[in-house]
Amino acid sequence: MLVETVNIRYSYAMASPRKRSPIRPKGIPIFKMREVTSTKDGKEYRSWQIDWRDPETDKRKRKQFQTRPEATRFRGEQEIRTGNVAATVRTVATRLTPGQLIEAEAAYEALGDRGTLAGAVALFLDRAAPPEAPKAITDAIRAFLKDKESEGLRPQSICQLESTCRRFSSFATGQSIVYVHDISTAILEAFLRRIRAKNGGEASRKTWNNTRGELSSWLGWCCDNSRRWIKENPAAAISIRKLDGTAEPEILTVARAARMMRDAETFADGKLARFVAMAMFAGIRPGSSKRTPGEMDRLAAQQKPDELINLKTGFITIPADCSKTRKRRQIKIRPALHAWLEATDGHDIKPVNFDRLYKKFRKRHNLAHDELRHTFISMHVAAWRSIGDAALEAGNTERVINEHYLNTVLQSTAEAFWRIAPRGKRIPKANVMPPKVPHLRIVA
Repeated sequence: MLVETVNIRYSYAMASPRKRSPIRPKGIPIFKMREVTSTKDGKEYRSWQIDWRDPETDKRKRKQFQTRPEATRFRGEQEIRTGNVAATVRTVATRLTPGQLIEAEAAYEALGDRGTLAGAVALFLDRAAPPEAPKAITDAIRAFLKDKESEGLRPQSICQLESTCRRFSSFATGQSIVYVHDISTAILEAFLRRIRAKNGGEASRKTWNNTRGELSSWLGWCCDNSRRWIKENPAAAISIRKLDGTAEPEILTVARAARMMRDAETFADGKLARFVAMAMFAGIRPGSSKRTPGEMDRLAAQQKPDELINLKTGFITIPADCSKTRKRRQIKIRPALHAWLEATDGHDIKPVNFDRLYKKFRKRHNLAHDELRHTFISMHVAAWRSIGDAALEAGNTERVINEHYLNTVLQSTAEAFWRIAPRGKRIPKANVMPPKVPHLRIVA
């Protein structure tokens, strides 16, 4: 390796070009080298001698070497050492180029007393330096989704994560960003601001938060110590937008629900009546698309779905592989649902051409995506006043039920809802609400 001796800014001025003798600062000794001959036992020996005066004691010093290279090396080392003691700008033997030395000086000046250059380099390597093996964004997304799938994350969630990450990957490619470690907070914010609602307007705050959370989940996974494809999660610096209160769930009125069920009896020869009844009177989650199937889709795909709808025991069983939460749950078949299941016995949950028929049916009744399920939970809590039972049957947490569905409808409205029945059927009021328990008195 080449080692250069670099004189930064020149440690002492040169004399006139003609003489070329350096004018040394006071206190820096001059080292003189000469060849000497000595005789011992009749033999002649040659050596090289270095003479100089010690700047502190002013005593003459002398040192001999057998070869000229050894003497030359010693003289050079001493000149550098003694020169550096007396000068503020020093001559050093270094492997750095002049440009690198200039950068090192600039770094020290910028740091000042706030730290060391070694500490600054360590911090850079830990937080900002590119990894030794850069990971492409597309490869990182593929590995992330595969890992989540092996953890047992439900397919719908994996599909949503994949959609968000792929859209960001396309955006990053357009910005000439290929590797994960090149992703910055600014790039993520630019992507989030480009998200639009279906009507072309600005996306809602909830959409912003959900998308940010999905990207943060992926990038946080990339930051794990087992990977370290990126030093820090750039999504962590992006704020979560505050929602304007708690959004009220869309709920059918009793009149709308009755009209819709009456129409379901005759629409397309009643092919949708079983599906609509199970969605509204059991709260089973519908699917949003072919790529994101819901509980109803997976239930219909079972080999013997009718065995899971047991009118004798009075419960519908949602298996773990059908449930959104990956946990088995049971839904009580109440008199209204019992009547509709009997009336549609032999019908498929999802008949042929279901997607086309249901899209047309929803449009006829201006039906939102989860409006049937929201109606079920709200009417359940209002009728039986049990947040725990509603959470168990709906597959939600009690916190969600309490925040979104408690006291959204009157108890009298819920009583009327749970009496909606097919034509020719009548559900007495006594079969809907449980008998009232008389108050107990403590007698002393």
